[in-house]
Amino acid sequence: MRVVIAGGGLAGLTAALRAEELGAQVTLLEKGDSPGGSFIYSSGYVWSYVDLPTFRREVPGGDASLQGLVLGRLGSCLTWLEDAGGELLARETGNPLTFGARFDPEPTISALVERLEASGGEVLTETAFETLLEDNAGRVTGVLARSSGGAREYDADAVILASGGFAGDPELVGRHIIRGPRRMLVRAHPRSTGDGFRAALQRGALASAGLDEFYGRNLPASPAEFPPEQFVEVSQLYGRYAVAINARGERYADENADWSETALTRATAHQPGLYAYYILDAAGLEGRVREQTAKVMVETARRTGGTVIEATSLTELADRLAERGVPRDAFLRTLKEYNAAIAAGESLAPPRSGQARPLRVPPFMAVKVAPSITHTVGGLAVDAGCRVLCKKDKRPIPGLYAAGVEVGGVSVGGYTSGLASALVFGNTAAESSVSGDPS
Repeated sequence: MRVVIAGGGLAGLTAALRAEELGAQVTLLEKGDSPGGSFIYSSGYVWSYVDLPTFRREVPGGDASLQGLVLGRLGSCLTWLEDAGGELLARETGNPLTFGARFDPEPTISALVERLEASGGEVLTETAFETLLEDNAGRVTGVLARSSGGAREYDADAVILASGGFAGDPELVGRHIIRGPRRMLVRAHPRSTGDGFRAALQRGALASAGLDEFYGRNLPASPAEFPPEQFVEVSQLYGRYAVAINARGERYADENADWSETALTRATAHQPGLYAYYILDAAGLEGRVREQTAKVMVETARRTGGTVIEATSLTELADRLAERGVPRDAFLRTLKEYNAAIAAGESLAPPRSGQARPLRVPPFMAVKVAPSITHTVGGLAVDAGCRVLCKKDKRPIPGLYAAGVEVGGVSVGGYTSGLASALVFGNTAAESSVSGDPS
């Protein structure tokens, strides 16, 4: 049994090592110069919601069968990862809605690579997957990949696509997500350019729901500069304590729609200019998200060169924002109406969830933020064995599997852990590809 895996992030390495454990001969293709994918830049939390009703409430549009697969298998998969050498940092998530664990990304990746190679698996870096090969009966029989030595075919009994979705491809992101030519910041490694997604669609695969959704964070907008290693540190996660204002001086979203602020980030991606301002007062700056205050996160934005404006009054703040193109009168009208509605207990438009406070305590701050994409939500439709489905008849394409966020539709309408999808679907795809069991 020979299995080829396209992509060397957590999903690909998990699938490769698990397939090797089950007796397959494995070749893993990674187009970068080292494995690890976006896991390297993450906080290392691998989690699921505590039960299916919570999962469905938080992610109502997602595929319920795949959500149940994540929920049911995550515990055993976390144990598998630890046994495989993953460096465990914590056995909790700090969120009562979820369970899971935190792993140190770099030593965990190193351990998986070492174990895979020690057991006979082949890891080929700087080798980019390009297309799928198939026989006359329509079964996937391998891949064509390209390296510095040229193009080469790799025969396989099964191919597992784990190339990370299409977050790094401006054309696909523009077509499906932001519906325009502008570029969103990529809060991940840049190699997830839709290789597996495109190749599977060319083979006749079915795309999942949620192609227009993504998981990401609002980050300090240009001219801020920071390396990928600071993606987690620079995230601006205090929208629930702020008023989010777009370039027209208007509120555009529910700032407290969900605990992860994913909805706010997605809404920012549809604003003119692909940016917004978070407006806070002194009370809002003291708001806390986990171990950090909003003030600390604002200072991080300032330190990286981001636009942070401080004023003693909302009128002064309006004047300074007007210098940057935000209409003064519209901004002041928005905040006056917001403060008045909060004070009177009246509804807001857009609505705002949870408890809201008026902005009244100086100093007042405006922080320019821009949406970033960590990974896509839409991708390939699969069955419970992570077999990629055919668009024509909704049946599995023989020999073709997907793992990680290559599997689409899990997080539609909300947010769940991409690393959990990597771990659970990586294990599932490997087991299905070796056993041939459709369940």
